[in-house]
Amino acid sequence: MLYTESDRIQYGCVFATLLLWVVSLVPLYLARRSSEGIYYHEAPRMQYASVDAARARLLGVHENSFEAFVLFALAILFNRAGLGSHVATDVLSIVVVISRALYMVVYLLNLSALRTIIWTIGMLATLVIYVLPLSTHYST
Repeated sequence: MLYTESDRIQYGCVFATLLLWVVSLVPLYLARRSSEGIYYHEAPRMQYASVDAARARLLGVHENSFEAFVLFALAILFNRAGLGSHVATDVLSIVVVISRALYMVVYLLNLSALRTIIWTIGMLATLVIYVLPLSTHYST
């Protein structure tokens, strides 16, 4: 059960990053179907071994989106357990979602320098969420 607006924002952002990962499956699936027309159930990762650069970027977006989702979801859980600042976590959570969405776009457009900058922003925001409980002081 969600109790505060902060809960809704943070868990909503976790859900949004999960949706971004799911969305990243669609172009990957379409590219795979258009290139070979079949799916190799015996060795599904092998069909990505010799893809062109555009399809490799689709795979990269998908894999990186899942990695970022796991790190971000755990950051929210750690922060909640450690009683980190709600306001700071809300803002940083929104930054993570926006940076992840932008990251997907610039990755697909092959804008590598901008991609690195956006990835760094999202990753730093995630890391700060992890350490917020260490710097948040509540009077008892």
